[in-house]
Amino acid sequence: MTEIDYYFDPVCPFAWAASRWLTDQAARNDVRVDWHVMSLAVLNEGRELSSDKQRRQIERSRHLGRVFMAAVAETGDGSIGPLYDAVGRRLHHDGAVMTHVVVAQALSNAGLPAELAAAMDDESFDGSLGEHHRRSQDALGETGGSPIIGIDGRHFFGPVLSAIPVGDEADALFSSLVTLARIPAFAQLRRPADGHPVFS
Repeated sequence: MTEIDYYFDPVCPFAWAASRWLTDQAARNDVRVDWHVMSLAVLNEGRELSSDKQRRQIERSRHLGRVFMAAVAETGDGSIGPLYDAVGRRLHHDGAVMTHVVVAQALSNAGLPAELAAAMDDESFDGSLGEHHRRSQDALGETGGSPIIGIDGRHFFGPVLSAIPVGDEADALFSSLVTLARIPAFAQLRRPADGHPVFS
């Protein structure tokens, strides 16, 4: 069995694209995926943000991160994957604004108490969010953004996908990443991302 650890910030569109590909691959292969939350809000603490759009994104990251931490406190790490599915579809596919009502609906859809949406404004969850983020950085071994993937214990930043691969392309990407992860000498391969991910 291939064991995968996947660290994501729920607001990151690149992480969402990769997670949909990974979910499909896990369903069709001998793969176990453990989902973990990281935080772009924590990653960018103390940094000057260049635009209002970035500031809104970081604020959204903080609020949703708190909700994930509340879900973990309520029912454990097993809640992360279902909540990511429910939040991600609303945020990335539907373009929904992450209001308390929308987040409550996502929580209910994930089988979690809707009242956990109140955690969006609860700073008491910031400590656990910071700890979960530190785990992602420790796993990678350096500072890295969203997503981070670990394949049988070897961790990389990425994959950064500008669309959700399907069919033979999706299978080839998965087998290639597993192969690269099993080569101890391999460290990094990178090219510029081609714009915002497309989910259609």
